[in-house]
Amino acid sequence: MEPFSFGLLADIQYADRPMRMGRYYRNALGKTRQCMDKFNGMSVDFCVHLGDLIDWPDRPDKGREALAAIMPVMREFRGPMYYLLGNHDVDSVPSAELAAWFEMPGGQTWYSFDHKGVHFVALDCNFNAQGVPYRPEANKWDECYLPHPQLRWLEADLAAAQSDVVVLMVHALLDDFEDPHVIKNAPEVRRILENCNKSVVVLQGHMHTGHESVKNGIGYHTLRSIVDGRTRTCYWVVEVGPGGITAAVYDSTRNNGRPTRRVLLEYE
Repeated sequence: MEPFSFGLLADIQYADRPMRMGRYYRNALGKTRQCMDKFNGMSVDFCVHLGDLIDWPDRPDKGREALAAIMPVMREFRGPMYYLLGNHDVDSVPSAELAAWFEMPGGQTWYSFDHKGVHFVALDCNFNAQGVPYRPEANKWDECYLPHPQLRWLEADLAAAQSDVVVLMVHALLDDFEDPHVIKNAPEVRRILENCNKSVVVLQGHMHTGHESVKNGIGYHTLRSIVDGRTRTCYWVVEVGPGGITAAVYDSTRNNGRPTRRVLLEYE
């Protein structure tokens, strides 16, 4: 396995509207530019945003304006950028349109790719219990599911993956605890991950304060948001090597801005 690193951030939620609940929507634009500058300076191979790039609920006109403002900033990163859909994204602009904006592979909102011997999986949890895609007028933000076709796809994708190391990425949480940020059918997803006979780590957004847990040997790691705080910026640089995966966690309000280290996955 050839060592490499990638950038990771979550919940930018850019919108040209006033601060609410500690979320500085307008400031997210400048904070995102700071992150892109850092990723370019560290020469990471690619970058992933874990969902909720914009936040204009039930206003597709404003959502498109937000996309038109934030996407040029995201494109300042000099490398591939991978996107996941979050509830605020699809609350603002229809998912099919977002898939085009984000140039998702095959126009599909869940997908996988391989990079230097590691298999990456991106999921879309924006569905209700009946498998209907999220719609602001019909769904609740805290009742999200992975539909059965996506679960079957995940099972088949993991079985076909050539790599024994899997980085699974999803917007809402797959942890085993009671919380509105957790995907409702998370136990089904965890069973698939636990039975795939591969080394797996899960990277998530959605819970703005961040979180981490371990269940049956699989780590579930949630990033802090970009949008919260007037000037605070939080991002990760994930480093993949022959012995495991670690993250340099950057948070401008902690440790004088110096990164803390977090072990995400160990393998032989």
